Amino acid sequence: MRFFAAVAGATLMPDGRDYDEQCIHRLEEHHTVITTEHGDTVVNTNTGERVVLPPCASKATSPGVGYYSDWVVDTVSRHPSIGRMATNWTVPTAPESRGPVPGMSSVYLFNGLEDGSNRHDSTFILQPVLSYGKSGCILNPLAGWRFTAFFVLGSGRAYCGKVIEVEEGDQLQGRMTKTGDSWMIEADAGAKGVSTHTVSGGLAVTAAYITIEGMVIYNCKALPKEDLVFSANSLSDSQGKALEPQWKTEVRHGECKPAVALHGDDVTVSWGASDVVV
Repeated sequence: MRFFAAVAGATLMPDGRDYDEQCIHRLEEHHTVITTEHGDTVVNTNTGERVVLPPCASKATSPGVGYYSDWVVDTVSRHPSIGRMATNWTVPTAPESRGPVPGMSSVYLFNGLEDGSNRHDSTFILQPVLSYGKSGCILNPLAGWRFTAFFVLGSGRAYCGKVIEVEEGDQLQGRMTKTGDSWMIEADAGAKGVSTHTVSGGLAVTAAYITIEGMVIYNCKALPKEDLVFSANSLSDSQGKALEPQWKTEVRHGECKPAVALHGDDVTVSWGASDVVV
């Protein structure tokens, strides 16, 4: 099993916190993460190779910087039990700016699933992420659009699936499906490939999100130029029964005037990609 990591130290993840590089795992092949309170076991699905990982020695920490790295806007639907989420979207036009220094700013567009009654008490997130720029999973600060399956634990450990290169206009689907006590996370870019991994450990999901997130955002031009439509959103419970989304929007950073509009099964996220400095 190949674990890809940068030099020892801390790496800023999209949630705005620093993660120990030893606790970020970049995996090219499909794998299963068996997670427990005593640590994780990572199994290569193709070869059966197993790697046992103890709990991270250090939890994620805030770097305490002046710019923001955080969710910009999200809309959430909460339910007693969620067993599947699927969402379609199209790769948008790239942002005009990568920050005051090229490669400094990054943006992330995703659907995702969490536990907890709110973001502050969630212990994990499952997310197929469309990213532009760097992240804890993608180290190249000048990376273009990439689609990747993420599994991030609040304890400080993060797992990244295969990175799929995509471009403007590509059709994407992000899926998270529970079977038994396991979750399959799929970042599906059609003919260009699918980034996947499986998470086992009986994770109970109660919150579904549509999210726009930014890392090191100084200027609204670091966001895509046009509105983004997350379409054909589908939710079901752990028994496979369809759920009616009850979306509730939270604007976490209003500098770029983000907003969410609901149209049937579609969620449209808009903002002002202007010269405003945040």
